[in-house]
Amino acid sequence: MSGGGGSNKAGDEANRMEAERQASIKAAQARINSVFNDPGRGADIADTVAASQQYLQRDLDEQKVNNDRDLKFALARGGVIGGSTQNDQQKVLGKAYGKGTLEVQRRALEIGSNLESADQDARARLISLATSGLDATTAAQQAAAAMRSNLEAGKAASTAQGIGDFFGATKTFADNVKDAQQRRKALYDSQQALYGGSVVPGGYGGVP
Repeated sequence: MSGGGGSNKAGDEANRMEAERQASIKAAQARINSVFNDPGRGADIADTVAASQQYLQRDLDEQKVNNDRDLKFALARGGVIGGSTQNDQQKVLGKAYGKGTLEVQRRALEIGSNLESADQDARARLISLATSGLDATTAAQQAAAAMRSNLEAGKAASTAQGIGDFFGATKTFADNVKDAQQRRKALYDSQQALYGGSVVPGGYGGVP
């Protein structure tokens, strides 16, 4: 009889310990979820997305200003201001700007999506660690640290690089006009040297 009683006590103790272990796991997992479910997290991610979009849009706008200026100079060099060439090139530039604006939005949303994914990965990792004995207090601390780290990484990613070059076609046009002008000038200079200044300046757009 005594043996059976001892066995029951051992079984009860084992059950009690297992119940405590399960309760500890649930408590730790609840704390983890509580940290990650903080309503303020959505605002943090939204702020990061907005900051990223502003940064990339500013980069795109600066590129457009530079390309507007270069195009204006190129059209003047070529003597085609006000003509179909100007209209065509401005359409090209406008389309490039539109595509760039869409890319700004896509990149900003991608940063937000990546941040949300990083949070979920960290949550899953800590939930798993809770089953291995991670206590509730430590779990909450690590969850908060992971969220801070993810947020900083998201902010860094948003400014790691600019939007890229969306005005290559306009730049190519401007460069081609400039190159053509330089070739005409070189030809004019060589003719001046050869004929002793008897050549009348001329060429595309009235520029030697």
